[in-house]
Parts: sequence; C-alpha cells; structure tokens
Amino acid sequence: MLKKSLLFIVSFLLLGNLSANAIELHFNGFIADEANLLPEQVEKDLNMTLWDLQKKSGADIAVVTLPTLNGKTVEEVALDIGRTYKLGAVGKNNGMVFLTALSERRVRIELGLGLEDKISMYTMQNIINNDVVPYYKKGDYTNGVTRGAYVLAKTVAIVEDVSNLNIQGTCPPSLSSSSDNSSSSKDGHIPWWAYPFLFLAALFRGRRRSGSFGGFGGGGGFGGSGCSGSW
Repeated sequence: MLKKSLLFIVSFLLLGNLSANAIELHFNGFIADEANLLPEQVEKDLNMTLWDLQKKSGADIAVVTLPTLNGKTVEEVALDIGRTYKLGAVGKNNGMVFLTALSERRVRIELGLGLEDKISMYTMQNIINNDVVPYYKKGDYTNGVTRGAYVLAKTVAIVEDVSNLNIQGTCPPSLSSSSDNSSSSKDGHIPWWAYPFLFLAALFRGRRRSGSFGGFGGGGGFGGSGCSGSW
C-alpha cells in the first residue's frame, strides 16, 4: 500500500513538472507573436491565408515569435510547440512550426512526420537563408517573419496538392538573388465579406489550443526533423 502511494505521488509530481515545462503560448489564429513583431493587419492577412491552407489540406503552420528561449534550444522549443498544440490533421501529421527567438537570434522550421518526406532539408534551409535571415540581419523582423510565413504556406500548398491557395495580403519582396520570386500579392485573395463570418467563428475557438478559426487539427506527430539558422 505504501509503495503504491509513493508511486502515485512520484507520478503526480512528474506529470506536474512536465505540465509546468510545457510551453504556454497565446495564439491569435495560427500566430503566437509573443515578441510583438507583427502589425494587426499582417496577422489578419496571414491567418486568412493559413486558414485557407488548413481548410484545403488539413495542414497547420504555427508562426511563433519569442523574446527568449529561456535556456532551451530552438530545436527543443519548436518540437515542444508542434507536439503540445497538436499541429496537423489527425492521421496526416502535416503540421509545421516556424519559430523565431529574438534574444538568441535563432530561427527554426520544424516539420511534422507527414511532411518529412515531402519537403527537403535543402528547401527549408534555402527559405531560412534566402527569405528570412536577410531581413533579420537588417533588423526588419516584421518583414522577415511575414515573408517566411507566406513562402512556407505556398511550399506546403504545393506538396499537399493545393493548387488554388487563397493568398490574402502581400508578401514582402525577396532580398536575396538566390531566392525564387514567390512573393504573393492579391492573387486569389479572400473577399471582404468573408471577414465577418470568420471573425464570428474565431470567437468560439479555444484560447490555448487555437491554431485556426476552429483550432489546430489534432495531429501532433513530430519526430525532430527540421532546419535551424541564425543571424
């Protein structure tokens, strides 16, 4: 009896410790801008684009900015986000984390298990080096995060066979001659009348696990495959 009681107490403490260590983010749609880098309109445009991607493929892209990693590695935190918030559709695990940590000057793209065989390391590293980091080196984090998110959305759309992704807003231009010219403009933008309906839908989503206007997909299968960069 005593051994069972001790086992219960130890298990309870371990679970409590794991819960305390789990990262706590405040998502607005697909975006947890804890470092306050993105203007409100940019968040709206990105959310509409990422919501359309999720609706047509089940894929979730979580765009996360943090002021600091609090002693953890960027790989650990990105993996924790993907698993904790259950990104990607159930059974497909086609989630992605796009993480930026300001204090450590680190960026990470983490792939769910369902995207590992579809998006190469070369592609991810190219996006970090040519689409994101050039802006970060100039101290322009807003455009770096924005361009990275749009390019990743279009990349996932291609590998998930989404040919008609609705792009809302404008992707900042490339600062690198090595990058493709995949900036998005108003092509296929979502009409103005859709905003009230999507706003009402957003009111009913859960705060902690909200990723899209109806929540993240519930997958969460991540094996630690991704690319990192610094500036």
